[in-house]
Amino acid sequence: MQIRTFQATTVQGAMHQVKKELGPDAVILGNRRITVTPTRSLFEITAALDHVNNTQPLAVTPVPGTQQQVDDDIREIKGLLSMLISSKNYFSQLQLQEPVAKVYHHLLMRGLDEKQAFITLKKALSGMNGGPLEERQIMRRFCQQLLEKIPIVTPFRDTVPVKPDVFAFIGPTGVGKTTTLAKLAALLKIQRRCRIGVVSLDTYRIGALDQLKIYTDILELPLMVAQNVSELLVSVEQLQHMDVILIDTVGKNYLREQHVRDLQEAFGGCPRLQHFLVLSAAAKDDDLRLTIKRFREFKINSLIFTKIDETLTPGSMINQLLQFPYPVSYVGTGQRVPEDLEPATGKLLLGLLLAPEKGGHDKE
Repeated sequence: MQIRTFQATTVQGAMHQVKKELGPDAVILGNRRITVTPTRSLFEITAALDHVNNTQPLAVTPVPGTQQQVDDDIREIKGLLSMLISSKNYFSQLQLQEPVAKVYHHLLMRGLDEKQAFITLKKALSGMNGGPLEERQIMRRFCQQLLEKIPIVTPFRDTVPVKPDVFAFIGPTGVGKTTTLAKLAALLKIQRRCRIGVVSLDTYRIGALDQLKIYTDILELPLMVAQNVSELLVSVEQLQHMDVILIDTVGKNYLREQHVRDLQEAFGGCPRLQHFLVLSAAAKDDDLRLTIKRFREFKINSLIFTKIDETLTPGSMINQLLQFPYPVSYVGTGQRVPEDLEPATGKLLLGLLLAPEKGGHDKE
């Protein structure tokens, strides 16, 4: 193993030296801030690299823009962040004691917004008595504070409605709207004994209608197909004897405002229409934020997060619930229908956020 020490006036500069000299596979062993003069200091990083067998072929340098390059960049950023927030100097500036710092570090590694984590932790600590702090005690108080901020809703009424509740599943392409609809339809029929009607507006995507028809045939649910506003209104009218009507929609790139306007026009004057905004928990924080902003003109009943089993940073999901006024109703934890759709609860959300960093929500 090759071990080397690098010094620079900034953390980024030291990390740049590490990457340049040892490559992206270098392991950070330690870091510290060195005071050179009363007005000047340096950042020192100790890094190591395992020697590789010289008989092995040299790795091909990835072309910028490839997935490999993206993965390398992400690994470097995460390494830099992990090193930075594990620094005693960093936490002393935030005035966090060591047990608090460990909790804070874990929350950031799980994707929780740095500002939200810090504010919530400080508020949790303000309600604690003096004396030594323990991680378990800190985490318990943090959970209490966080749950007060997260809105959770149960969208369906316990009593049978006079007229059916109408819900449309909207959201970006590839988030699993059709599968989520099928899961929810099965849960409502099996657990609540509800009469469910299904309408498909997705005649754009190849195979989408066939997939939905398979689900509705298995569940013995009526399926209507609408290609325009008039047909949607007729379909909803023909399903008025149902308890709940679920509408599947086409997935498009809704970061384009025109696609959002097209979807609004497709719904027309559909009565009593509410929306489930379906989002992937594996999406980037900024993309989630922008998508929610794009859909704010819709009457959003609640958010449904899918693919929670495919991310190591469920904090991105929590960040949206803290920033926007929309509650969460369901969380998709896998691909099985209907087992892998769970009602959102405080226990579930906190369990995802506080789980060990090694993986997501395991269903095996």
